[in-house]
Amino acid sequence: MRASLFLSLTLFIFSGSSCKRIEAKLDRIARAAGLTTEAAQPTKPKPPEVPLTPEQQAIEARALNNAIFEAAKPEEVVPKAVPFELNKSAIVSILGYHDFRERGGSPMIIASAKFREQMQAIKDSGIPVIPLSDVLAWRKGLKNIPEESIVITMDDGWEGVHTYAYPVLKEFGFPFTAYLYKKYVNIGGRSLSWDQIREMMKNGCEIGSHSVSHESLRIKKGRKEEDHQLWLLGELKDSKEFLEKNLGVPITSFAYPFGVFDDSTSDTALQVGYETLVTVNNQKVSWDTPMGKMGRYIIHGESDANFKLATSFRGRGDIASNHFLVPDTKDENGKLLIELSPLPEEVITERQPLIQANLKGLGSILPESVKLRIGGLGVVPASYDHPNMTVSYRLPYKLRREDCAVTLSFKRSAEAEDEVVNWRFKVNLTAAYIPISQ
Repeated sequence: MRASLFLSLTLFIFSGSSCKRIEAKLDRIARAAGLTTEAAQPTKPKPPEVPLTPEQQAIEARALNNAIFEAAKPEEVVPKAVPFELNKSAIVSILGYHDFRERGGSPMIIASAKFREQMQAIKDSGIPVIPLSDVLAWRKGLKNIPEESIVITMDDGWEGVHTYAYPVLKEFGFPFTAYLYKKYVNIGGRSLSWDQIREMMKNGCEIGSHSVSHESLRIKKGRKEEDHQLWLLGELKDSKEFLEKNLGVPITSFAYPFGVFDDSTSDTALQVGYETLVTVNNQKVSWDTPMGKMGRYIIHGESDANFKLATSFRGRGDIASNHFLVPDTKDENGKLLIELSPLPEEVITERQPLIQANLKGLGSILPESVKLRIGGLGVVPASYDHPNMTVSYRLPYKLRREDCAVTLSFKRSAEAEDEVVNWRFKVNLTAAYIPISQ
């Protein structure tokens, strides 16, 4: 029976003299194997086979090698390419410091204990500290940065940066930028040495220029306009080349001495090759901020005023006035105080997830104080189930960026301070596009 079916299939596929030739061969094979088929039973002598023409031989060869005889292969599923979406809603706060000592004493000198206290507040807040080069890459459209982030800078090149600030920054893993001016590098006294600068560069420090002389770039001091322009060009260009030659890295950022500049100064600096120029005008950096006028908050001595302004994002309140809870904080029995979904740093494939926070572990919550903020959306209309103490919010659209930042704030009573928990989760955009197999 099997032979008969095989012969029938063969006869269906092939025709003409080619078919007869193959049939004869199959007959011989069947008789040799002891199979009984209609074609194998002796009925009458077979006529001699007619030789195939070269054209017929070619057709037969193609037929026998045809893909119809091959086993079907599973179709490969290729993930769709996910278009990169730039996060143009991000906000950056740049902090500006000068000198550091064991104790303060002047607006430009920060006590080491005060500096540690401020860095600890940033660490506890969960607000990311990013290098200035990331801000530049973001503005070029090359990468995304967090919805809210902080950049730390140091002006002038005081040795106190290496002695007091650098160990704290290294401990917390915070990158920073040191702006140096040519006449105050490696000259002894309280200036940074080349060795100290290179050591810091190995641990998260980027270098920017702060001019040659640290003089105001707008004051002419009796120079004619043409002479002043030549002097200005030297202040910008010579300091850049001096640092690049000695440190072997491109210098792309410039800090205006005393924050003094005008449009002509900015244009000249950009033409020289600087890509980011920072001021002292107490403004955060957004997508629309001109690259030659990036605001900074200069931190003064023992005053926390500018630090609070710098670390207050979109009406949430500064980090010094909030009590931050680490997402994995547990009670004395080892149970999480707050159960979050998606989990912190979890990678999910659902592009329109339900965000939830169960606050039962906290004991009591003032319902009207609960606020949920989503990166890119701000405060959202989350629902709060008071009996179950659960905050919920379903994203109204599919996420197109890999990173999603969430901030939940609340009070335990009317008299209590705001408490804040920050967490982030990621979306595997590639996996999200792969069809689920049936």
